[in-house]
Amino acid sequence: MEIIISVLGAISAVIVAVIGAVLSNKNSNMLQLRKLKEEHYISYIESLHNLAANNSSRDAISKYTYHRDKLLIVGSEKVVKSILQYENEAVGKETNLHDEFLTNVVKAIRQDLKIKDKNFPQIYLKK
Repeated sequence: MEIIISVLGAISAVIVAVIGAVLSNKNSNMLQLRKLKEEHYISYIESLHNLAANNSSRDAISKYTYHRDKLLIVGSEKVVKSILQYENEAVGKETNLHDEFLTNVVKAIRQDLKIKDKNFPQIYLKK
C-alpha cells in the first residue's frame, strides 16, 4: 500500500512539473510575440510618419514598404486588413477619410497589443 501511495505521489509530482513547464513556456512565447509585435508596430508608425513628412523620398517609401511588409507576417488579421484598407481607400484621398482609416489602423494595433480604449480620438499625421 505504501508503494502505491509513493508511486501516485511521484506521478502527481511529475504531472504538476510538466504542466507548470508547459504553461510557463506558453506564457514566455506569448510575451516574446507581444514584444516582437510592439517593435514592428513602432517601426511601422515611424516609417509612416517619415513618409508623411517627405512623401517624395524614395528612401522613405522604401522603408515604409519594408516595415509594412514585415507587419503582414507578425500583425494580427485585423491590423493587416486595416493597413490594406488604409492604403487602398485613404492614401492620397480626402483628409477626413484618410484620418478615419489611419485611426482604424492605430486602434487595431492597440487592440492587438491588448491596450484598452474607451474614447480613442481620431488621429492624423502632421508634416
